[in-house]
Amino acid sequence: MNNSDKKKPLLSSALVGGDNKGFASANADEHRDRITRFATLKHRAKNQENYLFTLAKFKENYEKDVKNEESIKALKSAQKLNECGNYLLFKNFYTIGEVKLSKLRTCGQHLLCPFCAAIRASRAIQKYVERINQVLQENRKLKPVLITLTVKNGSDLAERSEHLMKSFRTLLERRRDYLKKGWGYSEFCKVQGAMYSYENTYNEKTGEWHPHIHMFALVDQWIDQQEFSEYWHSITGDSMVVDVRRAKKEKGHGYSKAAAEVCKYALKFGDLSVEKTWEAFKVLKGKRLTGSFGLLWGVKIPDTMTDDMPDDKTLPYLEMLYKFAYGKKSYYDLLITRHVEPQAGERAGLGGASTTETERYSACGLSVDDARTLPVRGHAVTERPQRVHRKAHWRIPPKIRVRIKERIHRWDGFLYNIDLFPYVERRLLAFIE
Repeated sequence: MNNSDKKKPLLSSALVGGDNKGFASANADEHRDRITRFATLKHRAKNQENYLFTLAKFKENYEKDVKNEESIKALKSAQKLNECGNYLLFKNFYTIGEVKLSKLRTCGQHLLCPFCAAIRASRAIQKYVERINQVLQENRKLKPVLITLTVKNGSDLAERSEHLMKSFRTLLERRRDYLKKGWGYSEFCKVQGAMYSYENTYNEKTGEWHPHIHMFALVDQWIDQQEFSEYWHSITGDSMVVDVRRAKKEKGHGYSKAAAEVCKYALKFGDLSVEKTWEAFKVLKGKRLTGSFGLLWGVKIPDTMTDDMPDDKTLPYLEMLYKFAYGKKSYYDLLITRHVEPQAGERAGLGGASTTETERYSACGLSVDDARTLPVRGHAVTERPQRVHRKAHWRIPPKIRVRIKERIHRWDGFLYNIDLFPYVERRLLAFIE
């Protein structure tokens, strides 16, 4: 086997992917895998959007017109999902073998959109792993563990999740009292720092929700699980289920997998139906479902959803614009590529992009940074773009123009509500006329 064929394995939990500074072929495969994961997540978000549009109906009251509050919420959420992740802009820094996500539009509904949840989770994993490594280097006697806390299952998600949150707040307050006042010691007081998140799963057979907490903790002594279980039962009154196990450090990845177990979604989208996802979203929206304390407190997760760019601003790169194509097998299509030479562009004194290019990027929810775009269609991710000639709009057969106009007027269903997206109609009419 040649060295060029070797591929560095990826963590399944690394949803957005990390840097692979190995062979170029491995980097290309990593980027393709990342695009595939994005398409899977966006496909699930699209299914959720379609379901919400079916709920976006207004009920009439015979005395006066009253808008249904449920319908309004569903409509607003569906609109946001429709604009999320439709276009992805990558920068392929081929000289150093790195492909970075440069721009995208997200909806920010992390409890409803698996696409946003995945990117947010990966950013959190990256920052927390950096802090964990720093703390362990400074305190080598600390032991990393994974802790899971549960409460009794129930059919009422609001009541069960509130019960879990209240019980956990009590646990944190008692630990704080011991550190400040010296009384109320428990096994949990051995935790010197931790990061945690709430997760909610649903059992279709029993019809019950299962809320629980995942925690990555650093302890100065090993926790007695039996004693901790009894203490947790004294707080919850209905659950003794506590799991404490040592967090494993994997070669080449450190504690990334353990951190991913904590930073993953608050809802398991793959196991939940779109109906149950919407139900959980309405209950959990606005609640704080992640946090940290002690030595791991204060980690700031960047608000941006894009990757960190290389420090060297003079590196040439290939800019690649992907568009999401929805269907039975959804995928991201490589729509536009262009080669950018920052130094050469500055010396040549290139001006701004043309009006047509500016409108094209604006319609995608993106801004234009540099000069001219080379439109190249295809699925290649590492090859240099080839110049091709696109058919001018006046050469399109009249039959196709008429067909496009007819489709525009037919797009009035819940999947493509033209009143919600007037810019789509403007762009298409400007293209065919």
